[in-house]
Amino acid sequence: MKIMLTGGSGHVGRRVLTRLVGPNEVVSIDRVPHPLGWSGRQEVLDLTQPSLLDRLQETFDAIVHLAAIPDHCQAPWDEVLQNNILSTYNVLRYAVDLGIPKVIFASSDSASGWGLHAKWHRPDYLPIDEKPPSLPSEVHGYAKAFGEQLCQGFSRAYGLRTICLRCSFITAPACYERFLKRLSSPEPREAPGATYAWVDVEDVASAIIRALEYDPGVGKSETFYITAAEHYGTAPTLDLIRRNWGEGNPVDRAYYEENARAPFFDIRKAKSLMGWEPEWSVERMIRAHG
Repeated sequence: MKIMLTGGSGHVGRRVLTRLVGPNEVVSIDRVPHPLGWSGRQEVLDLTQPSLLDRLQETFDAIVHLAAIPDHCQAPWDEVLQNNILSTYNVLRYAVDLGIPKVIFASSDSASGWGLHAKWHRPDYLPIDEKPPSLPSEVHGYAKAFGEQLCQGFSRAYGLRTICLRCSFITAPACYERFLKRLSSPEPREAPGATYAWVDVEDVASAIIRALEYDPGVGKSETFYITAAEHYGTAPTLDLIRRNWGEGNPVDRAYYEENARAPFFDIRKAKSLMGWEPEWSVERMIRAHG
């Protein structure tokens, strides 16, 4: 399979790139070169400039679109919106113009309105699945939610297959030390308004591989939550639900009785349609990197 990977020079992109090469021909697209001097093919260009992307005039079996400013705290709000929305639009337009059948979009749980950067709302029910409307509250979430809307619109209008992966906080080698320090702290992680949702970069990569194999159908767009099978808080999820919203939330208690620290987000759709399951747990993280 020939794949365009955008954001291949980033912390997540570098690991995804390594996982994709071998059985696939991968072209890495980023506005900065790969920091470790990757020997494969890379194109250094700014995806917000459509004329630069159009110079490729090259078709692919799929595009994996990771390129984005990953956090609204890393840049001014107008730069986040301009970069993230324009790059997504230009990638989708390029796919349509060149007849590329599938785009996988790296979205975020923040698109939903209940993610890491969100202003909290009371959910209709728990665990939170892909059906409720998006209620983002800051520029990162706005850009990801609008990216999902763009994917859905391009699918409807042009027959493009699009898959949006709502990843929670992604742990990667650059943040392992900080994350493990938090895991080893004796302080309770039970703050109101926090999901403590996370997913390791290896599981993100495996979700992307599953998405490349999955066919939603011509003109269809599907969204999936991608998160670890357990949160990294210290309290059972039902306790966190009560801390966040009090009593009275409709809750699938069987979901949490089977796994007391199952995430706020429902990953059963990803399991049933794509055959994806996370392999990295808190215990495995500590054992492998602690």
